[in-house]
Amino acid sequence: MSWNYKYKDLLKKAYKNLPKLSKTTERFNIPKIEGRFEGNRTVVSNINQIAKQLSREKNHIIRFLVKELATTGENKGKLYYFIGKFNSKRINEKIEKYTKDYVLCSQCNKPDTKLIRTKGITFKQCEACGARTSVRQIK
Repeated sequence: MSWNYKYKDLLKKAYKNLPKLSKTTERFNIPKIEGRFEGNRTVVSNINQIAKQLSREKNHIIRFLVKELATTGENKGKLYYFIGKFNSKRINEKIEKYTKDYVLCSQCNKPDTKLIRTKGITFKQCEACGARTSVRQIK
């Protein structure tokens, strides 16, 4: 009888210590750029925040965007200048593509991944489900 009583107390304590369930089903939102035009250049002011939210290196994201937009650019502190006028919708589509290709797990669709380079091949390793898929290298 006393064993059953202790078990119920431990069970109540365990349930009490469980984290509260979130009301929303999605905890990850693809970040949107904040930018403007300066002459014939497009300025993105939140590239550092995007990189932090995606848990990727800023230079990796920039190399992807430069290649996808077929342009060049330069980094000046917290700002990145793309040569040419690109509307925010077009850049956001490219960030969504980057997120799908390099951040979200192709098996469980969670953002808990990291990029691992092994023997010249880059893999996207999911820390949630353990899936490992190769991704194309950005040059």
